[in-house]
Amino acid sequence: MRGHRDLLAVLVAAAACAAAALLVPVGWLSLLLLAPLAFFLTGYAIAAASFVAAPQPWPRALWISVGLSLAVLALLPLPLNYLGGLRAGTWALALVLVVLVACAVAARRRPADWSPLAFRRPPRPPALALLVGLGALALVAAAVVLAHTTLSNSKALGFTELWMKPAAGGDRVRVGVGNEEQHWTTFVVQARFAGGTVEKHILSLYPGAKTTFDFVVLPRPRPGRPTFVSIVLSRQAEESDHPYRRVYGWIPAGAE
Repeated sequence: MRGHRDLLAVLVAAAACAAAALLVPVGWLSLLLLAPLAFFLTGYAIAAASFVAAPQPWPRALWISVGLSLAVLALLPLPLNYLGGLRAGTWALALVLVVLVACAVAARRRPADWSPLAFRRPPRPPALALLVGLGALALVAAAVVLAHTTLSNSKALGFTELWMKPAAGGDRVRVGVGNEEQHWTTFVVQARFAGGTVEKHILSLYPGAKTTFDFVVLPRPRPGRPTFVSIVLSRQAEESDHPYRRVYGWIPAGAE
């Protein structure tokens, strides 16, 4: 990227947006931090690799960048679904990879004396056009945040997700809990093993949050013998003898 400051800036900004979005635990703030990468930077990198001979004037380049970014967002889910699933980490990594590849292609295609003349002195946009553009961006950002925000509804029925699977080694069981209730909820998770051993874990989740953790199988399973495990979940505000969710099954020995 030496000698191409715009490409270097786009690449650094893309990495910063992806890292910040993954590190921030607040859902709506994470989406806002990822928005520049998802709605502009990927399209700018692809446009830079495509329009080398004739750099586009800034208004057209802006809308081309936004349009190409939306096209990338529409096409990425298909390969991501087969390569690792539609998760925040895979999304961020895929978008940064698209920016990196497009910037590398643009830097390779540009001649040595290439200069983005169209971006040196951009004309000042009319006030009305600027306000309309900012309003449109604000509406898009609000729509994205609203689509990923769990809203409270007194008449809606919430639910709680509970699952388990063998963990590596065969001596642990991995438990997952997802809160799709309408409010912050504290759960009590009990793991009951063959022989009467009981392990307890208490956790609190806000609406829409999910978490995973491991229970050590006690007593230790014998080699070549499966172990029966029952996972019982209760809401702390309710009586512990009235389980809210329950899953059970046999954990095979030496499961991976």
